[in-house]
Amino acid sequence: NGESRLQKTPLSYWLVAPLAKVTGQVDEFTARVPSALSGVLSVAAILYFLSRMFSFRISAMSACVWATSLAYIRYSHNARPEMLLTFFTILSMLSFYAGINETDRKRQVIYLLIFWSSFGLGMLAKGPTPLPLVALPLFCYCVIYRKWNMIPKLLPIIGTIIFLAIVLPWPIAIAEKVNWDLTQWKKEFIDRFFGEFDSGSKPAYYYFPILFLFTAPWSAFVPMALIAPFYKIWKEKRDSMMYLFLWFAAGFVFFTINGGKRQHYILPNLPAMAILIGVILNDLAFERKAYTFDFAKRVLKTHIVVIILLAIAAPIVLLVLGSKGQIHPEKTNAYFMICAVVLGSVTIVLSLLIGKLFARHKPGYAFICIIAGITIFIMLSYVTLTDPGDDQYSRYFSKKLATIVPPQDKLAAYPNASKPSVQYFGRVIPEESDIEKLYRDYLTGEWVMATGQFFEKLQADGRFKLVYFKKKAERQKSFDVPGGLFHVSTDKMEYEK
Repeated sequence: NGESRLQKTPLSYWLVAPLAKVTGQVDEFTARVPSALSGVLSVAAILYFLSRMFSFRISAMSACVWATSLAYIRYSHNARPEMLLTFFTILSMLSFYAGINETDRKRQVIYLLIFWSSFGLGMLAKGPTPLPLVALPLFCYCVIYRKWNMIPKLLPIIGTIIFLAIVLPWPIAIAEKVNWDLTQWKKEFIDRFFGEFDSGSKPAYYYFPILFLFTAPWSAFVPMALIAPFYKIWKEKRDSMMYLFLWFAAGFVFFTINGGKRQHYILPNLPAMAILIGVILNDLAFERKAYTFDFAKRVLKTHIVVIILLAIAAPIVLLVLGSKGQIHPEKTNAYFMICAVVLGSVTIVLSLLIGKLFARHKPGYAFICIIAGITIFIMLSYVTLTDPGDDQYSRYFSKKLATIVPPQDKLAAYPNASKPSVQYFGRVIPEESDIEKLYRDYLTGEWVMATGQFFEKLQADGRFKLVYFKKKAERQKSFDVPGGLFHVSTDKMEYEK
C-alpha cells in the first residue's frame, strides 16, 4: 500500500514474482503455489532421507502421517511462508543427520552442501527463525552426544561461506536502502521475542493444545512419541529417534519461552513429531519390538471404539443444538444433519474394514485404508462442511470499487485498508483516521471506503453520501461485515447482498 514491507525476508515473494509474471497477476493461485510445492517437496524429503535413516516402510508411513496432519493440510494451502520455511527446516535437519552418518566422503560432502544451502535458504524464507529451529537442536545434539570431533567434517569454512553468501546480501542491501535504520527489524525480532511488539498475551501453555490440534488425526500418538526415544528397547533406532526428539523439543521449548506466540510458529517442529509417530506406528503394526501384539491390539480397539462413538455422537449433538435454534446463518440444520450422517457412516464403515484387515494380519492393507479413509474424510468434510467462498467477499468488494472509482481519482480508507482490499483494488489506498480531515478531502471529490463498525460510523455521521453498499464486504476475524463507498458527487446508491 505504498509502504516498504520489511517485516519478512523475501524468498516467498521472489518465488511468487516469476509465476505472476507468467500468469499476468498476483492472485490466490500464484501466492499459494510456493507453499503447495514446498508441501510436496517436504514429503519427498522425508521419503528419501528416512529410507536411509530407518527403512522405506517407515519413511512411507512417516510421510503419510505428515501429509495427512491438519498442520500440513492447512499450511500447504496457505500463502504464508511457513510451509516454505518448514521444507527447508526438514531438508536442513535430515541432510545434516545423513551427512554425519555417511561413510562415503563424496556423498557426505553432497549432504552437507545441501545442509548449508537449505539452512541459508531457510533464513531467506523466514529469517532469523531457522536459528532456533535448526542451530539450537543441532547444538543440543552435539552437546549431549559429544559430537565435537565431527566439526572438521562439516565443511565449516565452505559451508559458512555458502550460508553467508545466501543470507547476507538482502539485509545489507535493505539496510543501505533505509540508511541503517533497523527499527522495524528490532520490533520484529527482539521486541516480538520478549512479547513487547505483537502476540505477547498468550499463556505459557499456549502451544500444547496447538500441538495436539495440528497433529490430528494422529494426536493420540503424541505422548508415545515424546517418551519413546528414552527407552533402550529401540536399540539401533534410538540415536535417530533422539535426534528427531531434539529437533522437535528444542524448537518447541524456544517458542514456548518466546514472548510472542502464534499458531504457525511451531509448524517446522511438527515433521519431527510426524516421523516419530511413523516409527511408532511401524512398530505397532509390523515389527512389534517395542510394543507387544496385545498392546497394539488394545490401541487399535480403543481407536476404533472411540471413532465409532464419535461418529454416532455427532448427529445427536447436532440434533440437540438444532433444537435450540439455527446452527449456521446460511445453512439449514437438516443440511448439517445429512452431512454428519454421511460422514459418520463412511467413518464407521472404514473403521470396521480397518479392524477386519488387522484381524486378518494384513497391516499393510489396513494402513493404506487408514490413509485413504483420512483423505476421503478430509475431502468430504471440505466439500460439505466448509464454504470456499466465505473469504471471497474482500475480493469482490474491492474489485467492484476498482470499477467504480476512476483510475485518476483518489480513494481513501477510513480508518485503514485491509491487506486484501489493497491487493484486489490494485492501487494504493491512503488511510485516514481523522474523520474531520477525511470529510474535508471528501468535499474536494475524494472517494471514501469503510467496512464494519467504521462503515456504520460514517453512515451515522450523516455527512457522507453512500454510493455503493455491500452487506458482506469483508471477513473480519470470524464475522462477515458490511462495507460501503462514499462520494460527494452523486445521490445514486447501489445495494448488494
